[in-house]
Amino acid sequence: MSALSRTGQPRIAGVDAARGLALLGMMATHIVPLAAVNATGDDEPTWAATYFAGTASALFAVLAGASLAFVARSKAPHAVSRSVALRALMITAIGLACGMLDTNVAVILTHYGLLFLAVIPFLWVRTSHLLMWAVGWLCLSPVVLYVAVPWVTRWVHPADVGGSPTFTDLTRPATLVADLLFTGYYPVVVWVGFLLLGLWVGRLNVQRPPLALALLLGGAVVSAGARALSAALLTPAGRAELAAAQGISLEQLDLGLSTGYYFGPVVQSGWWFALSAPHTSAPLDVLHVAGTAVAAIGACQLLALGLAALLGRYGEALLWPLSGAGSITLTLYVAHLVALDALASVTASLPRVELYLWFAALSALAGIVVKFCGIRGPLEALIRAVARPTT
Repeated sequence: MSALSRTGQPRIAGVDAARGLALLGMMATHIVPLAAVNATGDDEPTWAATYFAGTASALFAVLAGASLAFVARSKAPHAVSRSVALRALMITAIGLACGMLDTNVAVILTHYGLLFLAVIPFLWVRTSHLLMWAVGWLCLSPVVLYVAVPWVTRWVHPADVGGSPTFTDLTRPATLVADLLFTGYYPVVVWVGFLLLGLWVGRLNVQRPPLALALLLGGAVVSAGARALSAALLTPAGRAELAAAQGISLEQLDLGLSTGYYFGPVVQSGWWFALSAPHTSAPLDVLHVAGTAVAAIGACQLLALGLAALLGRYGEALLWPLSGAGSITLTLYVAHLVALDALASVTASLPRVELYLWFAALSALAGIVVKFCGIRGPLEALIRAVARPTT
């Protein structure tokens, strides 16, 4: 199901809804602690960690690839390449600015911009070949990361990497590039695979219910299979070795397996390959979140198609809070970072879940407004004005 906004750009409601879900998931991991003390005094993962840690940002990246596939349709290659490069530069600049905010958030936008540049050569690869590239990249890039990180960390100081890049990091270009590619929270050498997967999804006719269902089921099988294989491979001996390698207890290891806590860029142990913990970039983690992303896109598209079939345009309107927010994710992502910084002292005493619900409600309200008025978010409008491709 697609709709034509008053600005003339076709939207696919289910894809926008998935993008809105990714946004709300990322907000949850930024606002709600990933671990909390339970009744017995032990730390346990919160719902934000269970449902969104690692998966929300991967969904965001896969959908970025799908968006690029939409941009590349029926456009001259040179014009699209120029447009994507300009988008990448603008998003990178916005990301570097957001990195200067005091939010304790691993800002994804700078990595996002570099990812856009990295996939330009793949925009016109045949669809069947694109799937092979995506699967190959997702399976093999973690191995490259495992080999490269020890070498990179020999000449990059640990204190200089792993945070959100800012404009001041441009004075250390070698360190910045090494961090973006290998040691950062979203290592580009691995995350290119998510955009390639999204490019493939964006080539498909997801408005066909059988295809949307296939995405849901196929993604769910890959996601669950990766988790099950991780659980089977991670033996007690492996858990003990991982805990020793990281200098943590087995209880902390259990928490880390759900939250990503206590793991650096790469754990230098063969047992790393059995991990599916969030943001470890281990092979099974990558396959788990990639499968989850594809399943989420299929589920959201099936929901959109079902509502449209049952209720017509009123069914699509029911998705406005989610799909509308998904159509202005850049604006809302930046706005929530600015608000977290600017309102930190005001919201310090507010329970984190309550604060998140306020952010989610305001995002949904913004989504309704942009859908009702047929407008773009300010940052989306700015990027479109500067980087709009011409035929």
